[in-house]
Amino acid sequence: MTIRRQASLWVKGVPEIERMRYRFNPAQAQLIPAHVTLIREDEVTDWELLESRIRKILPIELTLSFGRPVRDLNFVYLPVESGITEFDNLRHLLLSDWATTPRKQMPHMTIVHPRNGVCSDAAFEEIAEQIPPCTIVFREIHLIEQINGGSWSSFAELLHPTHL
Repeated sequence: MTIRRQASLWVKGVPEIERMRYRFNPAQAQLIPAHVTLIREDEVTDWELLESRIRKILPIELTLSFGRPVRDLNFVYLPVESGITEFDNLRHLLLSDWATTPRKQMPHMTIVHPRNGVCSDAAFEEIAEQIPPCTIVFREIHLIEQINGGSWSSFAELLHPTHL
């Protein structure tokens, strides 16, 4: 059995993002909701310690501003244009037990994943028209897992206390 784990910030309240994901990359959209990966599976050796650390820093409010869609062949994503320093600071706080300096990660939200999606010029034009720049405030962190390549699911939802 293969289990992958990550910490993710799930996107809520921006229906045009999910609509475009389901239209142009339904395989990926069915595997995982729109999200920003906060911590990748190879960065953590103790998920219970990470969960405990997250609970100690709640509530969180991480504001990320996303720019216009970017295309790199079959990879389409929304780049984070502001909030990167705060994103990096949160990663550093959470990963200090495993890495003195966590590796640099460029936060983004994937619309079409090249692993299982294809993006034509026409598709990218429609995505660019339908998804404007936006700002999202994240107040929860999802610890998620994927078993044997199936759909990702939360094994811990760490929420801002006002959202319980």
